[in-house]
Amino acid sequence: MEDGLAEGEQASSTGVLSVLTPVVISHLTGGALYMLPVLSQETAVEHFPVSETEAVVLTAIAIYTAGLALPHNTHRVLSGEGTEQGWRVLKLVAVLYMAVLLGCTALINFSLGFILALTLVPIAAFVTPHVPRVLYAFLMVALSPGFTLLYCVFVYQELQETPVSLLDGWNIFLSVISQGILDHSLYGSLVYPLLSLFVYPCWLLLWNILFWK
Repeated sequence: MEDGLAEGEQASSTGVLSVLTPVVISHLTGGALYMLPVLSQETAVEHFPVSETEAVVLTAIAIYTAGLALPHNTHRVLSGEGTEQGWRVLKLVAVLYMAVLLGCTALINFSLGFILALTLVPIAAFVTPHVPRVLYAFLMVALSPGFTLLYCVFVYQELQETPVSLLDGWNIFLSVISQGILDHSLYGSLVYPLLSLFVYPCWLLLWNILFWK
């Protein structure tokens, strides 16, 4: 009987760990995305032929892209396969988190909350470990916060009746990122910390569900 209780407690702790680990790693990645671009700009300028602004933006993009390796890092920590119940609990946590996040974002900036809802809600509704991974990975990346911002650049230019080429749109996208970081540093704008500390980790939780083992 004692052995059964011990096994039950061990299984319970493993289940909690399988859910808690991706949550913690996702937010650590978001914290890195928030802090490291500014903190590492001097080092980047010393080692690469880029300006300080370019160093900040490129570092942010590099950290954002590195977050795609989250499922691999998570399962290395867990050193085992996730259970069916584990990903369902993680999805419940992610959906509740997203609901609170979108509600709070809408109170601060309704347009931003609406745009994020258009991209995050479909992902949260359909993502499971059992869907075709390649197809859904492509769709999730295409609907990720970074690509959503890129789409908004082109849509905004179209609405202004000043369409731009892909290269010009990319350059505007980079300037938008740098301006967001600068506005936060100088004026206390909440958009960049909101996206890096909360929206991106929320998307990473859904990304982790897709690659749940």
